[in-house]
Amino acid sequence: MIREINGLGLYLLFFIFAGGYLAYYFYRQFELEKNAMYVIAFLAIACLALQFQRKDKAFIYKHISNPYLQVFSEYVALTFPFAITCIFTKSWYGYPLLLLLLCVIPLLNVRLRQNTVFKNLSLLIPAGQIEWISGIRKNFITFSFLYLAAVVTCWIKILPLFFLWMLTIIITSFQQEAEPLQVLREGFKSPQKFISDKLKVNTFYMIVLYAPLLIVNTLFNHDSIVINLLFIPAQLSVVFFAVCFKYSSYKPGKITPGNNIPLAIVSMGSALPYLLPVPAILSFLYFNRAKHNLKKYLDD
Repeated sequence: MIREINGLGLYLLFFIFAGGYLAYYFYRQFELEKNAMYVIAFLAIACLALQFQRKDKAFIYKHISNPYLQVFSEYVALTFPFAITCIFTKSWYGYPLLLLLLCVIPLLNVRLRQNTVFKNLSLLIPAGQIEWISGIRKNFITFSFLYLAAVVTCWIKILPLFFLWMLTIIITSFQQEAEPLQVLREGFKSPQKFISDKLKVNTFYMIVLYAPLLIVNTLFNHDSIVINLLFIPAQLSVVFFAVCFKYSSYKPGKITPGNNIPLAIVSMGSALPYLLPVPAILSFLYFNRAKHNLKKYLDD
């Protein structure tokens, strides 16, 4: 976690501001009391999603002397700024409950077996979109389950959006492995053109996946039309951030450094459409950083 914080550099100040903004919003929800359990559940599920998604579990559970304490302390530190304010409200019991839930998460050292499926997936997705092809193949079970869950519940208010938000977190993991330099240079694009094309591709696939379900959900729940309209831009902002974060620290053929902290903050912002400015601004900032970094590998 310390390594991730140091890697943010000056951008740490903006993450502190964004985190403070979210912490204040959650505090207001704790004051209402009736929404307190939703916030606690949301924070616990966010940590659970990170636990299943993180790629360093094998190293931590094999080489760290006390892996349970290491993982538990990370999630406590991650949620502390957002949950501690509840002890100053009538919902004070929420924080002990959250700690209890976090105690369970480190025990879930589960790695789904990854088999190569859909060898002909390039018939549906162009072969050049290696992140999506590789990502869907590696996460096929989780990806399919979340999407089918959203389909089955698309007539229920809010619930399908929760499954799609979880799916967004899976999609961000597609961006963790950096492609070889030869692949990066295909097409002889400028840094801005290269990143812009990546964002356009992600926009297209996410609209194709999400829009039909959101339309059906809106037909059944007319009072959710504003949330549904903002949902896709909110989810796109977190995927945009994942893409820009990847290329802001890109090194050919390397795994992107751990980004649990910034991704967690951006993901929480994207789950609440009216907090869209948080992930959107962070995406813009890292877009510029990514362009600067890619100038070392691409000719303008």
